Amino acid sequence: MSKIIFLNPFSPTAISGGIKVTYQHAAILAELGHDVSIFQPAGKSEWLEISDRITFCSDIVSDERTLLVYPETLNGFMLDLARAPLPGTKVMFCQNQFYLYSFRLPGEDLLGMGFKHFIVPGHETARSLASVLRLPNIHVIPNSIDPELFYPRPKQLCIATNPSKWPAQKGNSAIAELLGSMLHLKYPHTKDIPWIPLENLAQHDVAQIMGVASIFLALSRQEAAPLTPLEAMASRCALVGFHGTGGIDYATPYNGHWFSPEQCEEIVDCIASLIFEISHGAPRVDRMLDEAEKTARKYSVSATYQAIVQVYGEILAPLAA
Repeated sequence: MSKIIFLNPFSPTAISGGIKVTYQHAAILAELGHDVSIFQPAGKSEWLEISDRITFCSDIVSDERTLLVYPETLNGFMLDLARAPLPGTKVMFCQNQFYLYSFRLPGEDLLGMGFKHFIVPGHETARSLASVLRLPNIHVIPNSIDPELFYPRPKQLCIATNPSKWPAQKGNSAIAELLGSMLHLKYPHTKDIPWIPLENLAQHDVAQIMGVASIFLALSRQEAAPLTPLEAMASRCALVGFHGTGGIDYATPYNGHWFSPEQCEEIVDCIASLIFEISHGAPRVDRMLDEAEKTARKYSVSATYQAIVQVYGEILAPLAA
């Protein structure tokens, strides 16, 4: 079988959906019998459960039949690696098109570096890369939610959120803090309802919080395929917030309450209404949660597995020949 190297040169403590999905692809390909390694010189990630089929390396040793899978973060050291004439076939796994655009690399430059294929997690990202950079050979491998990890537990009236995407900036408060303050000022009776930030937590801790939270405030921002809202859907949290661009692939008026970032007061009003409705067992909330669960089920591990088999199989076929 083929040799595949995923370039993932991040800190072992760095927590992101992109790292989690990279490890998932590596694990599935290793399960399929490929020789899979992850280039992560600082050591493997500490917050994930990692397949023992994957090996780790601090040097890249490749030949013409090796598949090299790069992230989209092509600046500094990673840009030097992308430009290096390493033997093998170069593929980009672009998990955030906005990171890629920020480096001002035209599509012809990426092709000139030797990138032959571009893997993305959603159709909105595929459309964007084709439109902005006019790239060929774009393949969609959807993200997935593990139902054995993310599922509803006995619910508590609390609000979970992912605040890191909208930090304090130029005198403006971090948006999670701002929304919490506005909620308590406009609706003082909500002050006793806990807010739980999902920061610097292991994956199983995030799943536990999602499972018990009644409401999830989605603060996704400039993402290709936001995972956290889908995890909240699978956990039967009532969704309020932003789709973060890539969430266009799954956000509907039936599975959540979706707003623009300028609609802070509308979001606060929505949270207050949900608190009342959840406390009084409103059937409308249950219907929304049912739709959210249906949405999350579409992002199954099986669907991701089948897409990996098909897409990587297509990319690897010329190497095997």
